[in-house]
Amino acid sequence: MNAGDTGGRNRAARLTGALIALALAVLPVVPAEAEPLRLGHQSWLAPGPFFIARDKGWFAEEGVEVELVTIEDVANRAAALATGKLDAMVAPVDATILHLTPKTELRIVFAVSESRGADGLVATTDIETVADLIGKRVAMAPGSSGQFYLNVLLHEAGLTQSDVTVVPLAPGGAGHAFETGEVDAAITWEPWLSRTREADRGHVLADTSQRPGLLIEAVVARAGPLQDRTAEFAALYRAWQRAVVFARENPEEADLIMAAGIGRWLRHPKIVAEMRAGIAWYDGAANAALFGGPGRPGPLAGAVGRAIEIWEGFGKLQVKLQPRDLISYAVVQW
Repeated sequence: MNAGDTGGRNRAARLTGALIALALAVLPVVPAEAEPLRLGHQSWLAPGPFFIARDKGWFAEEGVEVELVTIEDVANRAAALATGKLDAMVAPVDATILHLTPKTELRIVFAVSESRGADGLVATTDIETVADLIGKRVAMAPGSSGQFYLNVLLHEAGLTQSDVTVVPLAPGGAGHAFETGEVDAAITWEPWLSRTREADRGHVLADTSQRPGLLIEAVVARAGPLQDRTAEFAALYRAWQRAVVFARENPEEADLIMAAGIGRWLRHPKIVAEMRAGIAWYDGAANAALFGGPGRPGPLAGAVGRAIEIWEGFGKLQVKLQPRDLISYAVVQW
């Protein structure tokens, strides 16, 4: 092989390499497949419209992939969110505050529902007002929305939790304990509220239909992922709004979809329809009114402030905060 052959081959190799590089440069870049937004929720009606959005294909139409993950206990959902196993969770606003830590910055992204009669205080007939609870045995779940709700009622009556004897029970167990006469009053939910109304032993002393905007459930995310994936959260919100409108206009079909999606004790559409009477889902207009804006906070700031006040009084908060520290306007004002 002479020097001319070697030089020619080198020039050919260089030319081929340049052509390959040019071809690669003009090829479209295919982005890595985006991770889905993993949304944790419990088996309850509040997140029901997310199943409508999923089954109708509205997540995909709005440009986001969503994985709905069932985690029943709010503390476990919060732990999964803090460790990155979830990107967001549906949780009561008051309970969310309990899971804020110096290392976990959480933000309320948008509201999904509020209790309007789904939760209540049942009491024996001799207890005619909340003030009559002094010295009585009251069943409720510590560290829950039920405890928050009870303390709001007590404070409004000029009482504190120390004025009653707390019997720690989950809402269903509390309702059963009241029905069997083990306690004088209970913070509970359906079917115990309806059963109390139909019985002679007691009555519903108060329910959340009298306190609109108090027990709110919302989509909550960590501050970092929310900032990094704002467009996806906005797409999630658009799909949610479509599903809420669909549920309002097509209740029977919506109940079928939600019953199948949520399952467990809500697997029958009839039960979904009954439970629906006690909650209200937040559409776009309701969210806008609830959130307000950074310069003109809406009722949500008041609800967060009330929760901070209650839980701070029990020494349960791990951080000092103001309502503005928890509320994000990035998506509702998108």
